[in-house]
Amino acid sequence: ESVLSKMRSRAFTILLFLIKLSAAPDGPKATILARMDKAAIKFKNMTARVTNLVHTDVISDDSTETGTVVMQKVGAGEVRGLINFLTPDKRSVSFENRKLSLYYPKINTVQEFDLGKHGEQLDQFLMIGFGTSGTALAKDYDVSVLRTATVKGFEGIQTIRLLLIPKTAEARLYVRQVELWIPETGDPYPVQEKISAPSGDYRVITYTELKTNQPLPPGALQLKPARGFKTEYPGK
Repeated sequence: ESVLSKMRSRAFTILLFLIKLSAAPDGPKATILARMDKAAIKFKNMTARVTNLVHTDVISDDSTETGTVVMQKVGAGEVRGLINFLTPDKRSVSFENRKLSLYYPKINTVQEFDLGKHGEQLDQFLMIGFGTSGTALAKDYDVSVLRTATVKGFEGIQTIRLLLIPKTAEARLYVRQVELWIPETGDPYPVQEKISAPSGDYRVITYTELKTNQPLPPGALQLKPARGFKTEYPGK
């Protein structure tokens, strides 16, 4: 075999290695995004218990509240939902038809906000991990697979940690990055999410007792204010 042939053979081997090396990082990402594509097609609704940790960077303070969440997909890119916070202070938050409503039982008051053009952005954001396809996610975010990890309370579940960086400058005004912890096997719904703001503030949302595509009882997504409640429209 000639020296030239050996050099060509070696060069070809190195080229194949480089191709495999360059493709390796996209392997796990392509797999998880494909799983999310399949899950998005069949996603109808979800219910879960939720723990919401809020970190305020300027005073280095953490606060935690717990409650329940129900969310239902009502159309392409549109959801409705209800979050009932139970501790430490009871309140409810509902979102539907680009409208956000907050109920404070201590003062028996509902505050309503018309989100207008921002309503679509809220729907897209709420659907991250629940109802958003991997294809749509990759369109709006730069997606990276960081590493496998375990989440406190889910020690028996190995998860894949995804990092999402918004692609548009407008989105980055509100969200610096999103992290999702997705189970390695089974349905690719996050057990935990971390949403970080440009200010350094962030919130970590952990889902337990998660159920998807179950029949929802009547009124499952409606606020339930006490009789005689008053309604306010802040900003109007």
